[in-house]
Amino acid sequence: MKRSRFSMIGVATAVFLVLLPGLGACSPGAPPAPAGTPAAPAAPVAVKAAWEQDWEQTLKAAKAEGTVFVYTGFGADFRTALSKAMKDKYDITTEFVSGRSAEIVERIMAEQRNQAYLADVVIIGSSQHQMTLWPAKADDSLKSVLLLPEVVDPKVWWEGRVPFVDREAMTVVQMYAYVQPPFAINTTMIKPDDLKSYKDLAKFKDKFVMDDPTLGSGPGIQQLALMGQYLTGWEYLEQLPKLGPILLRDRTQQLQWLGLGRYPILMGPEPDTTSAFKKTGAPVALVTPSEGASVTPGFGTVAQIRKAPHPNAAKVFINFLLTREGQLIASKSTMSQSARVDVPTDHLDPDVVRKPGVKYVSATDQEFMAVQVELYNKIIAIFRPLVK
Repeated sequence: MKRSRFSMIGVATAVFLVLLPGLGACSPGAPPAPAGTPAAPAAPVAVKAAWEQDWEQTLKAAKAEGTVFVYTGFGADFRTALSKAMKDKYDITTEFVSGRSAEIVERIMAEQRNQAYLADVVIIGSSQHQMTLWPAKADDSLKSVLLLPEVVDPKVWWEGRVPFVDREAMTVVQMYAYVQPPFAINTTMIKPDDLKSYKDLAKFKDKFVMDDPTLGSGPGIQQLALMGQYLTGWEYLEQLPKLGPILLRDRTQQLQWLGLGRYPILMGPEPDTTSAFKKTGAPVALVTPSEGASVTPGFGTVAQIRKAPHPNAAKVFINFLLTREGQLIASKSTMSQSARVDVPTDHLDPDVVRKPGVKYVSATDQEFMAVQVELYNKIIAIFRPLVK
């Protein structure tokens, strides 16, 4: 029997529809997954940077040590604030041994001689390192101690570099850099504009007190040495005795005489005590002439002592102290400007804060420190005839 053309087409269409799913699976656009095909690889695990691994290991070891011993001349406010921060942040106890810089250095040297290593970290003035700790090789290198990126980033520091006092050995780092204005004035007697230049001091012959440089130490002689070497020239210093300065050794009395108006000018003031005196309402101000001034760390230089008994806790302490957070705590507790440029200064006396466009010379400049003793002897010889 003959089938119609239309019925044949219907049969073919039905067969096609039945086979269509299979044909789709075999099409080039969707090949079947072969048996045993491995799953897609997992996302790669982030590898921690070397400093992060080192920091984690250091923290673990530091917590096992439990304590860090810090020798410093800073007062109770500094010690209390840093102790709390270290305990809260890292659960590490900070034990402080306080005293005058010379006493602290003497104690460290005795420990080193007797191999009774107790100190981990020391925070004192740079001159004590230069005169005693460096020759005895009592300071350990900080090259591998500074780990945190925000600490080793040169852009966050005042001079555009991590402020090692000894740039080659890298044993001492400067955490403060505050201005040492050469003059303090009684604002009821004269104004800051009366001392726009160092040369203006000549207008006040026999009318100013000077921190006695013949003692061979203190802020006065350091400022004079930096002035003569970098700001005014030595001829200026040689002429100063002719202006009749009153040399005074008692720094409390210096400020009392200034505040009471006995003299309108104090040359070589101690910045922190003068600022504190000003804060009490005394009519005083610190003045930086147009030629510039010196910048000092004061007692704010930090080192790790050789053979520290708690090296990991010391490492954590030093790194934290040099962070923005640590420096703000330290700055507020001692009222000193950090050497970092990202630490607020609104709690400080504006007279001792670094300002753009002003020339500053550093008391920790290596060239200066190399000849510091020679310069001090030169200054003592200039002013000795005034001592009666």
